[in-house]
Amino acid sequence: MNHMTVIHRDTLSCEPILRRMPNGELLCVSQCGDVTEPAPGNRVVVFHSADEGKSWSGPTLIIPDTGEAVYLTEVTVFRDRVVVYLTLHNGAFLNWRSQRVESRNCGYTWQTLGPLEGEETFSFPRGAIRLPDGRYMMASQHYPVTALENARLVQRGARWLDADIDRVENRILVSSDEGATWRRLGQVDIPMKGNTGRRWVWSEPTILDLRDGRIAMLLRVCGSGRLFYAESSDGGMHFTNPIPTDIPNPGNKPKLIRLADGRIALIHTPNATLGFAGRNPLSIWLSRDEMKSFPDRREICCFPGTFCYPDGFSEGNHIRFAIEFNRKDILYVDADVSEGGAAT
Repeated sequence: MNHMTVIHRDTLSCEPILRRMPNGELLCVSQCGDVTEPAPGNRVVVFHSADEGKSWSGPTLIIPDTGEAVYLTEVTVFRDRVVVYLTLHNGAFLNWRSQRVESRNCGYTWQTLGPLEGEETFSFPRGAIRLPDGRYMMASQHYPVTALENARLVQRGARWLDADIDRVENRILVSSDEGATWRRLGQVDIPMKGNTGRRWVWSEPTILDLRDGRIAMLLRVCGSGRLFYAESSDGGMHFTNPIPTDIPNPGNKPKLIRLADGRIALIHTPNATLGFAGRNPLSIWLSRDEMKSFPDRREICCFPGTFCYPDGFSEGNHIRFAIEFNRKDILYVDADVSEGGAAT
């Protein structure tokens, strides 16, 4: 049986991330405020649940309001520490710089840590995982926009997607000290131009370590109608060129999660119709052969609307995640993916 509750409703609610806190509570971090994003009124807020998602407290601002727009990219839990990765910008994804905040009381108060070293500007850290050797790895979606190009765009009153760049870099970062420092390894580049000319690629990589030591990466590639795949056989130092898969994707963030029994879950909206119209149905596909195939395909919800940006974790045979609905609602989903089960 699957369960779904509304965490929050606003003029804009988007890109939530759900994590289990050391005290057993659920923490949801999300972007809210204004009516679209990017926009000057975008802020990042937190919600808590002490009853397994039945009710939620909040929203509470994660950092004081300084007038800058704030964008959420990742949340990591290191034993008793919770670190949230943010981007501050001018409301148009320019003057873009990274910021990290930390909580040592399960997300009730926060302290500023400063930018993510090496990823200070135009970077989105995403999808941290814990490797078998205890290290942490995450991808960083980076746009090589120079300070001069940023200043030119600000002066023109231009948009972030007008930047004169030819690629998005999906970098791999690794930490041996529970997120205190991160070291850059390899990267997967996606061209910013296709056969029809200029396009902006919002890649949103999700990574997973496979049992034979390979690192798998799935990427959203705007305008392609499918997910792309790349892998590394040397711990993230080098990756194969990204290739299209047969997994439909409308241009929406996917999420890979390892289950306790070894299966791999892919949370996504398997629809090749491009744009918001294709972000339905909300589905979980399950693989028993390390992503060679996903024969167990479960539809979680298909009522009219758009489901975007799932992110969460697994516990036993359950996948718990938050997802935005119609860019206004943040939903909490508890999906039972027991073997032989079916979506309800």
